[in-house]
Amino acid sequence: MTSEAETRYLKEFGPRVAALVDRLQEAAGVRELRTRADLDILAAAAMELLTSALANMPEPMRGQRVKGLSETLAADVAKKREQLGLDVLQQTPPKGAP
Repeated sequence: MTSEAETRYLKEFGPRVAALVDRLQEAAGVRELRTRADLDILAAAAMELLTSALANMPEPMRGQRVKGLSETLAADVAKKREQLGLDVLQQTPPKGAP
């Protein structure tokens, strides 16, 4: 990738990811809280999407993503729960939470 192409890619990466996540959340109907069964189905579908995307990546990119994912997943989940206002032991969001 040329320097110019790489710069453009990096500039567009964040907004494209955010837009795709937004569309997926809307399509999955997870803008608001769902039942545990709905969340379990969503997690299974997300894992299938993730494993399919990773399986199609060439090495060394795939290895780097898998290693990075395993190193950061627990921290990312904890951070997201904090952003959502969810206590570690809490099963549902507090009243008035988005």
